[in-house]
Amino acid sequence: MLLNQLIQQHLGQQIKSSESIGTGIFNAYRVTLTNDEKVFIKYQNNSNDLLIKEARELTLLGQFIQTPAVLISTQHCLILEWIESAHNPHTQTQLGEQLANLHRQKSTYFGFEFDNKIGDTFQPNAVNKKITNWAEFYWQYRLLFQIDLANKNNHLSSDDYQLLCSLEMKLPSLLDFDITPSLLHGDLWSGNYISDQHDTYFIDTACYYGHREIDFALSFMFGGFSAEFYSVYQAHYPLDPGFEQRKPLYMLYHYLNHLNIFGSGYHANTMNCVKQLLD
Repeated sequence: MLLNQLIQQHLGQQIKSSESIGTGIFNAYRVTLTNDEKVFIKYQNNSNDLLIKEARELTLLGQFIQTPAVLISTQHCLILEWIESAHNPHTQTQLGEQLANLHRQKSTYFGFEFDNKIGDTFQPNAVNKKITNWAEFYWQYRLLFQIDLANKNNHLSSDDYQLLCSLEMKLPSLLDFDITPSLLHGDLWSGNYISDQHDTYFIDTACYYGHREIDFALSFMFGGFSAEFYSVYQAHYPLDPGFEQRKPLYMLYHYLNHLNIFGSGYHANTMNCVKQLLD
């Protein structure tokens, strides 16, 4: 078995038992080794660099926030330390503190060193484009990419498409202040962190350097973060004036992505964001 060979080669162990813990984009397992240690394994039959990229993102973020340690990454599997989920009364505080620290990590340019995925969707990151204008990056590599994909997937009427495209002219006025590229988690919802008794860990990233406010969008959409999370973040790294008014701008990207992945159930929320921005 390929996994057994990899574990033997890199960890000097064999698989004692394994348990499937869900299927998303990848197969996922909790595996117990012969030394009784547990590891988390994502596995795919396809040969591509998605899991290698995820490992690189987790390793990068792990310099600044808590992420599971990467043990092995190949085209077929990603093996991480196992985090035993447990009640942690400090989860929301730890999330706020860590996210603020992550966002303090800056870059000269918007984007990332490689393209990645946001859920099932390809996420272009302006590799080697050296973009210093956030409005330009956000339109070209986030909104317009998703708008064109939704149009191609027949999720938009011609009127919807025209309204969405009209947002391009609004971005300079909505984003008319100094925005420095911050290192982002990129896909931060309540399913993408896990706590043990002592610490809280970030998982399932979609990293790039962008405006830090967009990392809050999924929390507004789906919940899972308390008032404490926001207040702790604000205390460590205060947000810019106008944050509340920009919420629909950043929720729009994720609603478009959900529209493209899951279909018409996200159409109303998508167009409601557009209406708020154009009113």
